[in-house]
Order: sequence, then structure tokens, then C-alpha cells
Amino acid sequence: MRARIIAENDTGSDMDALLLRSLQSYVIDTFGTPGWQEICCRANLTGETFEPMLRYDPGTADRIARVAAEVLGRSVDTIWEDVGTYLVTNPEREGVRRLLRFGGTTFADFLHSLEDLPGRARLAMPDLMVPEMTLQEVGPDRFELRSPSHLRGLQRVLVGLLTAMADDYG
Repeated sequence: MRARIIAENDTGSDMDALLLRSLQSYVIDTFGTPGWQEICCRANLTGETFEPMLRYDPGTADRIARVAAEVLGRSVDTIWEDVGTYLVTNPEREGVRRLLRFGGTTFADFLHSLEDLPGRARLAMPDLMVPEMTLQEVGPDRFELRSPSHLRGLQRVLVGLLTAMADDYG
């Protein structure tokens, strides 16, 4: 089964803060606090913590991911995909996996449920504006997922998340 994700960069999203906090948690849990401190220093940040309910300038998440890629010696795409995988597989982030598993008993059911994810996320966090998602079945066991967002990294986060969920579904 193959799923292709297309992030449309012409519309905005309020996901910057959540992705920044996820990136921060991923780096600290995977590479340690010194790695995160180096990223913050090189990015000329005034603090070392991103608050998920605050709003940050558009492009901040993508800028910090570029700095993280430089510091960690990985590509930006790899960093974002790893964040997506981290959100599903890290035991301290179990709530994300549980929320996603409400999508059905098979991976195909899960993919079809992604269009309902923004509404389910708003039940848990009413002010969170998760970008809408549309899924199109383009062939047998082939899907295309679209999600409008100004965040360039969102597409790669979704790839990591979907890969981890595919493993979770077996």
C-alpha cells in the first residue's frame, strides 16, 4: 500500500507552535539537552522552550529545522520525518498514537479517517487549528493525502507519522 502526501503551501496553519514544541522534544529526547541548546544558540533564540499554545512567526519552525539539520548533520526532510515517527513511537507521546488509532482496525481505515483528524484534535484542544486533510484513493491500495499548510516540514512530518502508523498496524 502506498500513500503520497502533498502539502499545499499557499494557505496558512496554526501548527507552528505545536511543531516547534515537537521538534524541541524530539531533539532533547534523542540527542540530549546540549544538542538542543546548540540549536537554540545558532538560531539566535532568546529562550530554549517553545510553548505549544503560543503563536510564532510563520516560517519559524522551518528555520529552526534547518538549524537543527546543520547541528545534527542530517537533512531537513530527515529531521521532520523523524519528528513524525517520534510523535507516534515515543512512549511519552502515547496520546498521539492513541488518538490516531481511533481511525479504524486496518491501515486503510486509518488513512480514510485522517479527514476527520482535525475535528478529533479540536475535541482535545479546541483552539488548535489542524490543517484539513483530504484523501483520494488513486488506485488499489494507493492513496494521495493532501494537507494545506504554509509549513514546508508538515509534509515530511506526515510521512514519518504515516510510516510509524503503518508499522503499528502491521
